[in-house]
Amino acid sequence: MTKRFLIIGGLLAVAVAGCTTGQTGGPNLTMGCPPTSPSCSKLQVAVGTANIYGLSTGLNVVSTMRQANGESALGEDTPTLTGPFVQTNAAQPADGNNLADPYTTAYFFAGSPSAGAGPSLPESLAASAKISGTTQLVHPGTPFCDTKSAPPPGFMQCPAGIAPNTSTFGQSGGVFAMGLAPYNIVANTAQSYSYQPYPVPLYDPGTTHPQFVPWGGPPAFDPDGNGMGTRDGLIILGTDSFCPPNGCPYFLGVGEGVTFFEGVTPAVGTYTLAVQVAVIGNNGSKQVSTISASAQLNALTVLPTLTAPVVTPDVSGDGGATFNAALPAGVSEALVQIVDYGPGAGPLNGGGTAPNCQGPKGTSFAPVYYTIVVRASGAFALGAANGPNNLAGGPGSLTPTPSICTAAQNNAVVGVNAGDNFTVQMIGFDYPDYEAAVGLTKPAVPQAPPITGPGGQSDITISLGAEEDYPGYAATPLSGLHHPLARGVSIRRGAPLLAPSVYRKLGLPQPL
Repeated sequence: MTKRFLIIGGLLAVAVAGCTTGQTGGPNLTMGCPPTSPSCSKLQVAVGTANIYGLSTGLNVVSTMRQANGESALGEDTPTLTGPFVQTNAAQPADGNNLADPYTTAYFFAGSPSAGAGPSLPESLAASAKISGTTQLVHPGTPFCDTKSAPPPGFMQCPAGIAPNTSTFGQSGGVFAMGLAPYNIVANTAQSYSYQPYPVPLYDPGTTHPQFVPWGGPPAFDPDGNGMGTRDGLIILGTDSFCPPNGCPYFLGVGEGVTFFEGVTPAVGTYTLAVQVAVIGNNGSKQVSTISASAQLNALTVLPTLTAPVVTPDVSGDGGATFNAALPAGVSEALVQIVDYGPGAGPLNGGGTAPNCQGPKGTSFAPVYYTIVVRASGAFALGAANGPNNLAGGPGSLTPTPSICTAAQNNAVVGVNAGDNFTVQMIGFDYPDYEAAVGLTKPAVPQAPPITGPGGQSDITISLGAEEDYPGYAATPLSGLHHPLARGVSIRRGAPLLAPSVYRKLGLPQPL
């Protein structure tokens, strides 16, 4: 007789999507093997240094947790990272009145009552360094609070009988097929809190450095193989409203699994990522188990600082572009991110989007992400037709649009005689990040992809972003006052159900 295991949400737990179980908070799934077994839930973690724009050094965290078939192992979990790191950012209160997850301190928004994002007060007061989440055992409606004693100004004192419950990841953050993300499933909707990766750097104070969302777009990330990435009409686009004031647009690409912290000083030593799981067996017994993995940070060496390449639209006006990129010593691969905002738009122009020649799935919906993989110094190109499907031939058509619309192309479609504005950023690695992330889109997905470099750790370097505006397309560095797409609203709308294959391709937990 096959032994069955029921995973339950809450109770300091990890859960997989399905039906709700009263007030325990998380959805259920019956599995044929213990969720703590590596054949069901293989957890990996690696750590390294993060060269953040050449201005500061932070902590890079790489993780995966996958089933044997490579899909995300669990639908809801509560992670805790411990190690010899030092938190240098001040503790921050949760923005609990503006987020669907009232317990998280990972987000900063303009108008937020907090000074920025950072560790929670309970984490800062802990006896040893940790970055953690909040169990879904906390009953819905329980006040978010920071301490039992008299709190500092701006923080919340816990009512009698309520333990401090704010944390970095809150109830929304967990570990999935490609890293830490706010993808935890909510019991009453059986959908994730958000379908957008964390804006990084996490703990960005909102004043000195810009954040960005690590979406991977075509041509490097192209789940359906048609050159248009997730903007091809075969994957649903929408806004899940987790982030104020305009919501988190999804699915703008494939999550790249890039998670690094500003204001966290790494130190040599052992780091442990623990994920808690609650299980009910055949006899109804309940137990809390923990899946753990450890990583070693062997050296504090920082990869060289990168500079975003200057991208030049094709003189032929076909919608493509070219650039030259250089990999410094120690960087084995890099991702060049080109983000199209449309004519007159972009972070330096107040953010937002503008209609362009790409149609309804283009910049009028959300910025369009393109990613080029660089493994050696040289010349590279963005193709002329990697833009979103314009549906010109009907819903079943696959008709790509120009990647970066020229003035003539925009004028012909929307009557705006200006070319698109775009930003450029470069992310360098000494480990195979791209291979681990893009593998989710392939027919056979490894359960435990390599995530460390030759030194046994995972170091990253990120260039400062630059904006290039029509007509001159000169590169202007982005300041910390611009936070493209790090935004949201207070009321969470339901997210759509997708085909099972789409969840795997995007590295998301799959509801049942």
